[in-house]
Amino acid sequence: MSGGTIDLLTWFWPKVSDRKNAQFAITEACFAAVLVAVMTEMLSTVETLKDTAEGLSAKGFVTAIVFAAVGFGIYRRSPIAAVSGLVLYLVGYSYAWVKVGPNFGAIPLLVALALLNGVRGTFAYHKLPPRPEGLPSLAESFGALERNPAESEKVAGKGEEGKAAGD
Repeated sequence: MSGGTIDLLTWFWPKVSDRKNAQFAITEACFAAVLVAVMTEMLSTVETLKDTAEGLSAKGFVTAIVFAAVGFGIYRRSPIAAVSGLVLYLVGYSYAWVKVGPNFGAIPLLVALALLNGVRGTFAYHKLPPRPEGLPSLAESFGALERNPAESEKVAGKGEEGKAAGD
């Protein structure tokens, strides 16, 4: 297989065996849930603004709020939220399929796949061993780099001091 095929396969079905990749799958699912919430909200608003005899329906707005809450739960790495998001999305898509008819598209498939990977990521994340005590955060690591200049900078600084002292 070529390098592009492996990368595409990794994107569709990421490995979630380490913390970094599990977090990537979780973040992807969070974005997918928020995307569903935003799109549902926009479509519900358009339907509400149309002049129809059906009147105001709150179903779309409730669905948008639910998916926003699911997105927040996935962001917090909740397996329950991830499973709920996937199930709700599949049930809603199946309901639309029955009411309107089959609609095969890439976006619904990609959203479902992202939510499925979020389920995998949240469960894998909670199976990983806890982080060691005293492990510095990313901000602390960068702070340490600012306080301790690189060796090449130290050597360059000493070279200039030596020239000034030798003059």
